[in-house]
Amino acid sequence: MDLYTLIPRTLVGVAFPAFASLKAVLSDSPESSVAWLRYWVVLGVFSVVELLLDPLVNPLTYSFPTYLVLKCLFLVWCMAPVEWNGSDIIFNQVLLPIFKEHHEQIEEQAEKAKLSFKEKFEIFFKKDKNEKPEKLEKSDKNDKVEKL
Repeated sequence: MDLYTLIPRTLVGVAFPAFASLKAVLSDSPESSVAWLRYWVVLGVFSVVELLLDPLVNPLTYSFPTYLVLKCLFLVWCMAPVEWNGSDIIFNQVLLPIFKEHHEQIEEQAEKAKLSFKEKFEIFFKKDKNEKPEKLEKSDKNDKVEKL
């Protein structure tokens, strides 16, 4: 993803929704907060799918404008304050049913990934602790550094 794609997508898909999410939390409106939570779930899934499919959908080294416009329109549809909001439709009709059907396997795989990551993390930092830094020997009293 190049800079010309990243900036508009981040402004449209992250900056504005983050601001709106904060406003929703401060307004004490559970409906609005839940709506934005659904948006963030859909955005997370969209980002993973985009990461995997981007080389296929946009194989050119530069981003073509239609692709960027379609992505931004999709994100606007997902946050639009309308009854046919994209986040609500995708979350309720696609993601939630999949999660309900496969949540045990998903949670099992997530736990395995967490344990694997934790193990690798501990090995990495244990290795660093076992390696002692070299001690610098004190120079002889006769070796003096000239002050300027």
